[in-house]
Amino acid sequence: MKQILALAALLAMGAASPSYAQFARKLLPDFAQIQYAGSNGWIGVGAGYEFFNRHLRTNLQYGYVPPAKGGPLHLFSGSIFYQPVRINAGSRLQINPLDIGFKGSYQFGNDYFFKLPSRYPPNYYWWKPAFRLHLATETSLTFKLPAKTGIRTLSTYLEFNTNDLYLISYVLNRRSLGIGEVVKAGIGVRLGF
Repeated sequence: MKQILALAALLAMGAASPSYAQFARKLLPDFAQIQYAGSNGWIGVGAGYEFFNRHLRTNLQYGYVPPAKGGPLHLFSGSIFYQPVRINAGSRLQINPLDIGFKGSYQFGNDYFFKLPSRYPPNYYWWKPAFRLHLATETSLTFKLPAKTGIRTLSTYLEFNTNDLYLISYVLNRRSLGIGEVVKAGIGVRLGF
């Protein structure tokens, strides 16, 4: 029992040390976002990290579609975007004309599955209804906020994406599918910390 108490005391002291606090601070996300539509549900919230002088952005997001909008549906997605160009339009405004990215999304529910249920014959679906891979682009305006606000930046963005199923369906059926039927749009707000 004494060994357990001694170990707990050591762990507690380590958790209160400055080095632990610095480590914990690094785990906090660099941004949080909220998005309407765009293959992330009717509404989605998420957080993520920025790397390489903020040219690479990763995030995880939870999305929800309410019953009144065709749900209920719960989604979980992860994305990575590369920002090749930034245009500074003054000291506080930055324009990101075209970020390029990839996303993966998983939809939860009885109608969505990753492994084909036994009720279907083999190869009935060539795709996984629960999982989609997306190609995406984003355009954004980023406002740099004063340091006293505690929020580094406020970004508004417009995202366009398509997924593997839509893209293959479009290529195989160009005469019957319009580009607007396979490209989805979403808008969002991102707060940088």
